[in-house]
Order: sequence, then structure tokens, then C-alpha cells
Amino acid sequence: MNTLTLIAGAFQRRKARTLFTFLSVVVAFMLFCILAAVREGMVGQVKISIAERLDTYNKVNQGNMLPLSYYDKIVSVPGVTAVAYFTGYQGHYRDEKNKFQVVATNASELFKVYQEFSAPPAQHKAWLADRQGAVAGPLLAKRMGWKVGDSIPVLGGPAQKDGSKTWYYHLDGIYQTNLPTAYQSFFVTHYQYYNQGVANTQAQNVVGQYTERIDDPRNAQAISSAIDKIFENATPQTLTRSQALESVSFMRQFGDITAMVIYVGIAVFFTMLLIIGNTMAQSVRERTSEFAMLRALGFRRPWLAVLVLQESLLLMGAGGILGLILGYEAAHLLAPSVGNVLQTFGMTWNAALLGIMLCLVFGLLAGLVPMQRVSRLRVADALRRA
Repeated sequence: MNTLTLIAGAFQRRKARTLFTFLSVVVAFMLFCILAAVREGMVGQVKISIAERLDTYNKVNQGNMLPLSYYDKIVSVPGVTAVAYFTGYQGHYRDEKNKFQVVATNASELFKVYQEFSAPPAQHKAWLADRQGAVAGPLLAKRMGWKVGDSIPVLGGPAQKDGSKTWYYHLDGIYQTNLPTAYQSFFVTHYQYYNQGVANTQAQNVVGQYTERIDDPRNAQAISSAIDKIFENATPQTLTRSQALESVSFMRQFGDITAMVIYVGIAVFFTMLLIIGNTMAQSVRERTSEFAMLRALGFRRPWLAVLVLQESLLLMGAGGILGLILGYEAAHLLAPSVGNVLQTFGMTWNAALLGIMLCLVFGLLAGLVPMQRVSRLRVADALRRA
């Protein structure tokens, strides 16, 4: 007798119940994926932050600008090996749905400060020599269908001196990085081109932040204090912190994310386990006479117990795998929107493997009680009740 035939018959016995139970498993594992992606968005930022990088902002409000003239003083601080400054705007390509962040920086220092980013030497050299040049992240270039050498009109930017809001760039290269997907969608341009072209005088000769590379992370606090001391009597004053410290501070604003994810996950999976367990128990109870007939035909108790376990594992495994796939796709779709806040948001292989292990564990747990019931089944009593 074919085991799969028996299992399929059991699932088809109450199709609506099987369908809703299956969907509950799918939804539970989709939620697991989203929670895992949120946790990675929080904890992952700490993993990729390095103590050798410092960020300098406006002390009063991090959203306010800093003078470009601060650059020469910051780069002269002992222990600072490279300084990049940033400003930018959000633009779009052809359609407003194709939005992305345009980053304007001093290109010669960028890859010195962010050594996780690189570009082929020929492309990097071409970018440095091209005032209107730009390099794009691999995911952004793929999404927009760009290739090196394209002329890129970016719409919706700040007004230029000629009144136009369309900025034209030459795609000189596509940078590479092993950082999460949010870091693979930047459009990086020359600050000088932006600064000389923007019409608003208040947006000229100012930057949103400075990022410094230092020679020894053990001196991060001392160098941060030295930078801020230079501007303690200036307007505006600065606040400098290591990126690692920033990430930890950001996480603390949301409390213990790991604990929150675990508690919510426990609640979701416990509810799912009750549903699956109840479904399996009802299914076995309804088929008591069938199991008694199988026992009477010579099938042994262990074989019947394994049959019930296979039903539980198949229901949990199929729903769990589908839920993980859909959850991954959902996290992938959410990443562009959430990435501005949680740059490392996304599913990891560790989370996927944990999800598969949970499928097996919960499949076993849901089948324990029904297996015990089948194993203790008395043929004569079951047939008499039938």
C-alpha cells in the first residue's frame, strides 16, 4: 500500500480544514521571515560598522548642514587618514516610481574612507577625471537597465542655476561591495558638480556630514573629542562619534530587538503548534476505524505511528518552506522602502536554516500526541466503536 496515497487521502478528508491549517503555517513562517529581516536590520548594522570610521554631524540637529570649510580643519587632526563629505538629494529616472538616492561626495577620498567599496581601476580613474561622472551600485544599475557609458538624466532634483531640475550624469562605473543590498543601490556623484550647479545659495558650500577614517580605533574617542574641540566656539558646533557607537545607540532606541523578535516569534509559533496539533488529533480520531482495519490486516503499530508522523512533517514542511519562500520575497520587496532606515534589512542564510529546522521540530511536536494515540490503539475496541 502506497504511503503517499494514504496521506493524500487523509488531507482530502476535510479539505477546508487542511487548507486553512496549511495557510496558518505559511503565514506563521512568513512572519518569521519578516521578523528575522527586521532583527538583521538592527543587529546587522552593528556587524558592518567599524570603529575606524567616525561620523561628524551638526551638534544641534543632525539634519542641519555643516560648512564645507570645516574639511581642511578636520583632515589636519592627528590620527585622521582620510575624510569624505556627503550631501545629495532624491531623484528619479524616467518615471517617479524609479526613485533613488543621489549622493554627492569628494570622489577622491570615498574609497579610502569606505574600503568595502571598490570599482575596476579603469572605471575609477574615468570617474575621478569626469566632473559629471557617476558610479552606481550593482543592484541600482540592474534595476534601471544601465551599463557603463550611459548618459543618465536624473529628474526631480533641486533647481539648477538655469532653472532646470534635471541633472545629467555619465555612468563611468559600477562599484562593488559585499555589504547588504541597501548599500548596493547608491548613485554616487561629484560634489563639485552639484555645488557649482545648484541654484539655492543656502545649499552651496555646505555638506550633510563628514566621515573620517582613523589610523587606530583605540583612539576613536580622543580623535572625536579633538574634532569637536576645534569647532566648540564655531557656529554650528559639531558632534563626532564612531559608527560602531552610533549603531549601538540606534539599537538602544528600540530596546532589546532580539528579545522582542523572540517573544513575538514564540507567540506566533505556539499558536501555530496548537492549530497543527489539533488538526492532527482530529484527523487521527476520525480515522480510528481505518487504523484498526490496518492493524487487523497486519500493519504494525510503529508503521502506523510513522505514517502519522509523516503526515505532520509533510503538512508542516510544505507550509513552512512555502512560507519561507514567500517571506523572503516579501522582505526583498520591502527592502527598498525599509532600507533607508534599516540598511541591513533582509533575510540571511542563517535565518533560512533556522526556519527549516523549526519546520522539522514543530512537525515532530505536532505529531507526538496523535502518534501516541495510534500506538495505543486496541483493534477490538476500535472496531466495536466503529
